Amino acid sequence: MLSRPVSFFVAGAAGAAALTAASAPSPLYPVYQRLWGFSAFTLTVVFAVYVFALLAALLTVGSLSDRIGRRPVASAALVLLALGMLLFAIAGGPGGLMAARIVQGFAVGAAAGTTTAMIMDSAPNPRFGSIVSSAVPALGIAIGAVLAGALVEFAPLPRQLVFWILAVVYLVLAALVWLIPERARPESTPRESIWRSLLPSAGLPQATRPAFFALVPSIGATWALAGLYLSLGSSVLGTVLDVHSHFVVGIALGVFFAAGISGTVVSTVLPPQLREWFGYGTLTLGVLVTIAAMLMSALPLYVVGSVVAGFGFGAAFRFAINALGEAAPVAQRGQVFATMYIVSYLAFSVPALAAGLAVERFGLKPTAVTYGALEVALVLIAMVAGIVRARRRVSEHELRPGAASTLVSRTFSTPRQTTHYIECGPADGPLMIFLHGWPGIGLIWRAQMDAFAADGWHCVAPDLRGYGGSSAPAANDAYTIKEVVADMAELHDHLGGKTAIWVGHDWGSIVVGALAAHEPKRCRGVVLTSWAYFPDANSLATLVPLVDRTIYPADQYPDGQWDYYRYYTTHFEAAVTDLDADQAATLASVYRPGSPAAIGKVSPTAMVTRDGGRFGAAHRASPTPADPALWPPADFDVLVQAFKAHGFRPPSAWYTNDDANIAYARKAPNGGRLSQPVLFVNGEWDAICSITGNRQGDPMRAVCADLTVASVPAGHWLPLERKAEHIQAIRTWLWSKNL
Repeated sequence: MLSRPVSFFVAGAAGAAALTAASAPSPLYPVYQRLWGFSAFTLTVVFAVYVFALLAALLTVGSLSDRIGRRPVASAALVLLALGMLLFAIAGGPGGLMAARIVQGFAVGAAAGTTTAMIMDSAPNPRFGSIVSSAVPALGIAIGAVLAGALVEFAPLPRQLVFWILAVVYLVLAALVWLIPERARPESTPRESIWRSLLPSAGLPQATRPAFFALVPSIGATWALAGLYLSLGSSVLGTVLDVHSHFVVGIALGVFFAAGISGTVVSTVLPPQLREWFGYGTLTLGVLVTIAAMLMSALPLYVVGSVVAGFGFGAAFRFAINALGEAAPVAQRGQVFATMYIVSYLAFSVPALAAGLAVERFGLKPTAVTYGALEVALVLIAMVAGIVRARRRVSEHELRPGAASTLVSRTFSTPRQTTHYIECGPADGPLMIFLHGWPGIGLIWRAQMDAFAADGWHCVAPDLRGYGGSSAPAANDAYTIKEVVADMAELHDHLGGKTAIWVGHDWGSIVVGALAAHEPKRCRGVVLTSWAYFPDANSLATLVPLVDRTIYPADQYPDGQWDYYRYYTTHFEAAVTDLDADQAATLASVYRPGSPAAIGKVSPTAMVTRDGGRFGAAHRASPTPADPALWPPADFDVLVQAFKAHGFRPPSAWYTNDDANIAYARKAPNGGRLSQPVLFVNGEWDAICSITGNRQGDPMRAVCADLTVASVPAGHWLPLERKAEHIQAIRTWLWSKNL
């Protein structure tokens, strides 16, 4: 099997080569017309049958790779492309050309969505994936146009050589793609189900549809322009601009698509909010310049317009690919990109076919100029759709009206679990995932997410299982660390799977540590806040032996500060009933700032069993106002509503799975040793979890290969109490570790 970088290269080469077939015949069309004497309309029919065959493939086998794997579909498509090249080489008239174009079109349709998904699957990160997958169509088309033009002009066998060369290339690539590892081997699918999937259909996952339909005008604008260049471009160059060299025709066609590659790359260095508009702006300007060049019969100006329009083509298409890559579930990328190419090639072919009919009646130059004007109108529609899409995204997905930040609310589902999460920052930025603890939700990280999003990070904070908008199974044993790590792995795959910085607090730190131990390839670095990492599992069996007995004598406080933890295992129903008696008051009483006066004193958490519960004889929290310095009032309201949805039973069930968590920890590779850089942010006034002056941090120090400890004057709710200091501690660590 090929390594991931080599797989990425081969997948990109296969994607580019498939599209080379689309443009290779273009410089030869004038030759075919003179040789066999067919009309401009027949020429556009030859062009169009390719697209209709391609659409037939997209509608039937376009998403087949999601069921049987990428490799067999990609390899078969490349072999079929080689057959199409042989048919071109032996064609003896318009009928032969149409047969070759039909085979070629079906092969490209089978390859298009599959190779795009293969590129995204093997990419080192989604950013490179979107760049390459949006650049390879333009690269392939540019290579085909220039290569064919050069061989027709300068090489022997001008009508055959390019097709013989491409046939060999396709056969070699068909063999190489078999060496690309499948990202995830599809589960066994009944044969009847596979055959049913080959019935003509197009579809999109429900969650992807809003993004897809909003991007249709943009996709249509870019590919309609490509259709103009490949169907009538050679005729415009020869008739309107008086170009008679096949090589120059190939170069003039190729510069548009070569510029598309540059536009793809340039757009990535622009601020995210400008990328879409850069594409539309340069696309419009380029078409206007091209129209002026045709009216003036000015070849240099036409080339300039092609370059500018090509920039817009690449930038706009890359924006669409990136947006769909984010919206598409990993397991259904083949289907999503196949549907995208259906729209693309309809825009590519239908206007071009109409233009071929118009040329017969109105002439080439008026038709080409009108086509250009309609293209400008389509781009303007795409711009309006982009504005509407941006406004709808703000109005529908901002976490709350009037918020200072734009935390976007999303939901992701698998057969196992539904996870609600919030996110902000550039989607192609490096990934940072924040995990809350008891009793929280993802919103606890608002300040940190805003800060790191401003630094260019893609920030995500899920509600963990049992909390907020995520699933809350009824059984206590559904809340093992193994289950939560599996939830986070699925979410990470959904987000693209690029290695992330994982930040945790309280139980969120426990999950982060376990994920780093069991799934190390998902982690670039780990930030643990207010709860140390224990390689033998977070459990009473691990914690109690580390209790500071100078504060908690064993005869009085056998479980030390962890008595509250013990109470969940011995009086679970009573504990939950007390917490749920007044959820708002419970939350307000839990979230209190730390104090230096607590250091060296017995914590109230050590006396829960003795007192008959967290709230003693009252069995409910006393009326307590929320601390606005920790939770802004609007955010606290969101927190309270989240606990009204499920209550305290699911979050508290996390404390009842020690045996399962110990068994899971013992299965971690290398004894749970963490090789990634680890930052522990310690609350100096944390009466429960501070690692200063005691042995609580010793297990973590023993198994972390690269541990940094930062201490902040705060209690247990450090991320809320000392937002700026917490953010700065993480920033300093990221910089020092070159992360």
